[in-house]
Amino acid sequence: MMKLLLVDDEEHTRMGIRKVIDWQSHGIEICAEARDGIEAIELIEKHKPEILLTDIRMPEMDGLELIEQVSLLFPTIKCIIMSGYEDFSYAQKALKLGVTDYLLKPCKKQEIMETVLKVKILIEAERLQEKSYEQLRSQFQESYPVLKERHLTKLVQSDNHSHLRTYEILSKLNIHFPYDYTSIMLLSIDNFYRLNEDYSSEDMELYKFCIKNISEETISAQHNCVVFEYNNEIVVILNKDTSLEVSSSSPLVESLKENINRFLPFTVSIGLSNCYKGLNQITQSYTEASKALKANHFMGENKIVAYAELSDDDPKDTSYPINMEKSILQALLNGDISEYEYLLNNFINSLKPESSSKDHFIVSTSAFIFSLYHLCVERNINTQNVFGPNFLEFSNMLSQSSMDHIKDNIYKTLIKINEELNSKKNNNKLFKTIIDYIDQNYDKDIDRETVAREVFITPGYLSLLFKQELKINFLDYLHKTRIEKSCLLLSNSGSKISDIAYSVGYNDEKYFFQVFKKYTGMTPNQYRNSLL
Repeated sequence: MMKLLLVDDEEHTRMGIRKVIDWQSHGIEICAEARDGIEAIELIEKHKPEILLTDIRMPEMDGLELIEQVSLLFPTIKCIIMSGYEDFSYAQKALKLGVTDYLLKPCKKQEIMETVLKVKILIEAERLQEKSYEQLRSQFQESYPVLKERHLTKLVQSDNHSHLRTYEILSKLNIHFPYDYTSIMLLSIDNFYRLNEDYSSEDMELYKFCIKNISEETISAQHNCVVFEYNNEIVVILNKDTSLEVSSSSPLVESLKENINRFLPFTVSIGLSNCYKGLNQITQSYTEASKALKANHFMGENKIVAYAELSDDDPKDTSYPINMEKSILQALLNGDISEYEYLLNNFINSLKPESSSKDHFIVSTSAFIFSLYHLCVERNINTQNVFGPNFLEFSNMLSQSSMDHIKDNIYKTLIKINEELNSKKNNNKLFKTIIDYIDQNYDKDIDRETVAREVFITPGYLSLLFKQELKINFLDYLHKTRIEKSCLLLSNSGSKISDIAYSVGYNDEKYFFQVFKKYTGMTPNQYRNSLL
């Protein structure tokens, strides 16, 4: 229901307007009536109408003064004036003050209703438009972080030719770089993928958000900065008025690291680029900060590395230590834990920075993990028990971890494979015992429960062993064994079929016929005749 305030110094006019029109049926409520402008202002504050219908000539405060006050104090109210022909100059002035519409006295019922309804439709349209604008604003606010990170990522990843357009978009997003010098700081959560095992994805997103906030609050105290996330790392673009480099021993960077350590349950490593004039070298800055972080891979966790402080000599990639791999796999198959632990240390040490790069280290350890996976497949070991449900995710997780974490995970993987191999050996011995028992007792009245009881395991586990080792169930194996024995007897003796059925464990000759035909495709008589 839309509210209308009626203002006129003549009571009969107000009463007529109120009585002759069924306002309720048109969604209009006359919320109050006033005799002049002063009283109208008081009633507006109290009732907050959307529409003001007022006469021009009134005592104390006339309609023009009222409209002027309303336009200043209540700018959303739509005003309609009523005036006589002699007041037309006043009406013109009122229109300049922002009156929405006017009526010439004497006003007919239909004219008043149509004018008010026209204003009502206008208000509803404006409300709908405002709602649409609000939705657009809300959508923009929701998408702002995504837009910001997308275009900042494009800025540090793309070539100089596309920077100009990116700057324009960032400027519209209220992201500016007012100073001459720029460098990049790159923060990486130590052992990020291992933390994903301990915390939910929602928690990890919250932690990254906290790192961005802490970084912005710490850095902005001294420099203009922009902070965003890319590839699970936090990128800080420092925009400065000086070319002074930010070194690994800089109090600002140390303060940032300490703040993160104080408030969050993990550490971060930080890579720093050189400082460049202008934004044309921002892609180079990002590359340098990334290389500094890669160098940190060999230095351990919670470290700060500046690109300017790295050695100029890039480590040389070496060939893959295949002989070491073979030795580890052989020790693993032999079950020699101390030996493959020692060999693994040698394998990892051969990939350290003095002899290889981080990329070579990752490629080599990934290749070794794939070799372990193939060993599991060859040995019929359940790979999910060793690597989890998603092997590629396991491999990717290690590629994003520190050297010590990779080594620890490979060692744990070797332990799991060793346990699976030992379990398989034990199962093989047990299964051989089961097969031997069946071969010696197939002619007796045995079933799954009987055999399980003889080897001290549950019937369910007995079924599992058959599925794992022979890919068939227990009953199929027992039937096949009995039918094979019966085929030998049918070939080598003239015994009655009923006697042969009994001798291989079937007390029911008819049932023997059914099973025999199922596994051979012939009846016992047909089988015997086929041999003649």
